[in-house]
Amino acid sequence: MTSPESTSAFKPKSGLGAASEANAAAKSFKNQRTVSVLIPAYNEAERIGATIAAVRLIPGVTEIVVVDDGSSDETAQRAETAGADVVLRQENRGKGAALQAAYLLSTGDILLLVDADLGASASEAALLLEPVINDAAGMTIATFPVGAGSGGGVGLVVGLARWGIRRLTGRTMTAPLSGQRALRRQLIADVGGFAAGWGAEVALTVGALQANYQVREVPTSMSHRVTGHNLTGILHRGAQFIAVAKILWQMRTASSSREEENSTGAVIKRNG
Repeated sequence: MTSPESTSAFKPKSGLGAASEANAAAKSFKNQRTVSVLIPAYNEAERIGATIAAVRLIPGVTEIVVVDDGSSDETAQRAETAGADVVLRQENRGKGAALQAAYLLSTGDILLLVDADLGASASEAALLLEPVINDAAGMTIATFPVGAGSGGGVGLVVGLARWGIRRLTGRTMTAPLSGQRALRRQLIADVGGFAAGWGAEVALTVGALQANYQVREVPTSMSHRVTGHNLTGILHRGAQFIAVAKILWQMRTASSSREEENSTGAVIKRNG
């Protein structure tokens, strides 16, 4: 059995087959850039296999890295069986830590972040790649259709995240919590890596915009499992709200410190 801190490598599946219409956007692959798919996963044994199969069909994908963040089910084993190139088992540390671990294990010039529960709809992540590949954006973010299974476009957590990003950057995001993203590898280095916990996506958006990267939202038809209205769901949303509030406060404090430093007369400008 693989230990919690070890990795298991597997050969990618051969025979990619015909790409769906959602994959057509990624067919023009500029300068032979490589794409690593990063999938943080927690107790997603039922859907992880379909998610991996879907992203494997996306043109340009060169590796799939799955980080099992302390699952109690067979998520890691299913990921291995489905053909993930690297599977890391680690103790439960939260989504941000899982993304950071996957990033450190990956090699691609472009990173494609995909939630483990997307299933077959993960094929539409191909739509996120074209603007990044063609240098039209440093990061793209998937928006979901409004409706059942779309993943919560409303609610206290979404509202808080949207408000906080607007206050810190001036940008109003349609899907501030969307975990489906394509981005340049250098962007992660420029923002200091993935923030810990459930605030990872908010921190990534704020960091990218403050670093002058072009950030574009891309409409998709993706769907995933929505958190229920039972006790477990309520506790999940509560923890997420606290995490987002915490990361926004930390970033606001850091931003205020930079403003004070720049008020001394030094003007710093970075290339995006």
